[in-house]
Amino acid sequence: MDILPDKNTFKRLSLSSSRVPVCGQEKIPGLDLSELFNKFFYQIPNSFLFESANGPEETTRYSLMGGGCSKILEITGQRARLIHDGLLVSEWDQPGPALGLLNFEQNVVGYLPHFWGGWVGFIGYEAGAWFETLPPRKSSETSLPDFLFMEVERLFLYDHVTEELKFILSPKTEGTGVSHDELCGEIKRVWKDVHRVLQDIHEKPESKRSSSNPVTSNGLRSNLSEKDYTERVETAKGYIREGDIYQANLAQKFETDFEGNPFELYGKLRKVNPSPFSGYLNFQNFSLVSSSPERLVKVSEHRIETRPIAGTRPRGERVAEDEALSSELLLNPKERAEHLMLVDLERNDLGRICQAGSVSVTDFMFLEKYSHVSHIVSNIAGNLKTGICVYDIFKSVFPGGTITGCPKIRCMEIISELEPDIRGPYSGSFGYIGFAPYMDLNIIIRSIVVCEGTASFHVGAGIVADSNPQKEYQETLDKAAAMIQALAH
Repeated sequence: MDILPDKNTFKRLSLSSSRVPVCGQEKIPGLDLSELFNKFFYQIPNSFLFESANGPEETTRYSLMGGGCSKILEITGQRARLIHDGLLVSEWDQPGPALGLLNFEQNVVGYLPHFWGGWVGFIGYEAGAWFETLPPRKSSETSLPDFLFMEVERLFLYDHVTEELKFILSPKTEGTGVSHDELCGEIKRVWKDVHRVLQDIHEKPESKRSSSNPVTSNGLRSNLSEKDYTERVETAKGYIREGDIYQANLAQKFETDFEGNPFELYGKLRKVNPSPFSGYLNFQNFSLVSSSPERLVKVSEHRIETRPIAGTRPRGERVAEDEALSSELLLNPKERAEHLMLVDLERNDLGRICQAGSVSVTDFMFLEKYSHVSHIVSNIAGNLKTGICVYDIFKSVFPGGTITGCPKIRCMEIISELEPDIRGPYSGSFGYIGFAPYMDLNIIIRSIVVCEGTASFHVGAGIVADSNPQKEYQETLDKAAAMIQALAH
């Protein structure tokens, strides 16, 4: 095992930085990080596992995990609270100042050119009201917050390219007396546990566990019947004809009783539908289980990216049928027009916080295939202006235009009118925001919320002028297939 940096470099960096990350790393080919998570963090609240699968290197290079985080920033409505070890430390009557805690506070370090500590959590769709004036929110049947991030000073990161597992410590060194020797000692102790666990996994592979309370698709309840949904599609098309909007995403919500294990459910969804922005967040009172294919925003030093998905077809049962569906998707004038419109929206979003002339479409209208559906995807990037903070980034890009519509604000007003329930985490984002300028947040789709004995998820479709209401309803069912399959096993 290698430990970075050395003692002299640590001392030098400590003179100008409040945190100096220390990392122990070792090459472990073919590691399944979820197996380590199961041993280290499975039953620990405030834990997370972010995994990358089934995609290009730019979206699937890193997986990471951690748990037992003691500092939590929670926001519900306009009320924000910072909690440390269960005690209230600070509170605010508006979210803006609280979000300032998440600002990038340090420069990069050459030996860890990626996330090495910061904040991990999620922001729900209704938090969009912090950045724009929107209709009053509907009441919620759950007690989920709109925003919940935990400060992470210890994490494991696996690099799928170099096949190195890293255990990284990043506690404050300024004014704390934390020494290089102390951090190295902790790293060595943890690595002994890692080796023991890996040997145990190798010698005694876990038998496949089955959920104690599987459900069938017949146990699912939707908040909209087919008739209800198609009528709302017609209403949205009316707004399009009147010139209010060009496109809107309308969702329905499914739920079912669930007394099983959320992490086992994550494992099933991960197997059914491997995706580049998969993850499991386990908080005190609820869990988020995700196999999302879509990135909302990525920041790497001064560079920012977004990766919109718009355009969907079900997968074919046979190769020829699958290829025909894929070709039809890429050539379909309606799908291409819808995708181009959303690419333009995302370009404008990034343009608000990027240097003039730096925003460009780096990949345009390519196909990505998942277990049950195929999508049209593009990638847009730019260079951040000097002085941009986390609040500015959220205000510019959140929520993603692909799950609201265009123009975004008017579409969000129409969503509030037509959808019977709040969205909660659905179409929000989860991921990480670093102490150093690294951020990666997904869009919470193909995701299940487990809370108070219920598993629930939303699925939506993009409505345009020539949408067929029955086909749009079927698209939501196609997108629901992976979650239904995971819940049914």
